[in-house]
Amino acid sequence: MASTVKKSKQADPQYTRAELMNHAEALFAVKAEVLHGALYEAAQQTFSIEETQARLNQFMKAKVKG
Repeated sequence: MASTVKKSKQADPQYTRAELMNHAEALFAVKAEVLHGALYEAAQQTFSIEETQARLNQFMKAKVKG
């Protein structure tokens, strides 16, 4: 008689670019300038922590054009 309880998946909290940049060193161990570069071309104005980390990882792995 076990009932299945579905937990509603809560949406990840969203933060503005300014909030993320103010706490860049504490959250991501990078300077705000690096985070600014990672979020530069993104169209949206709010991001989750996971999404920001993914963008930051992609940014750090990108090759420099020269």
